[in-house]
Amino acid sequence: MDAGTITAIVGAFTALGAGAWKLIDRADKKRERREVKVEELLKARVAALEAEKAGITSENGALRRYCSRVKSAAGKWREQLVANHIDPVPAEWPEEEAHE
Repeated sequence: MDAGTITAIVGAFTALGAGAWKLIDRADKKRERREVKVEELLKARVAALEAEKAGITSENGALRRYCSRVKSAAGKWREQLVANHIDPVPAEWPEEEAHE
């Protein structure tokens, strides 16, 4: 092979390599932009879910307090029935179940 052919082949490989490098670099930048967008989306979703969880937790606490007050009142009413020789229905007070 003469020097002209070798120079042409090396030039062609260099051009192909540079073109491939540009395409790979472009694809990498595009992927990175997508990753940043996905990360932002997931952070926003996590924040929304944590806020929702906090709301549910506070609602759950309020509901537990309300149920406790109702059960306390029901227990007092039942005690009044028993004190006045009236058989309450149900005759046995249901035991509190663990819900956690």
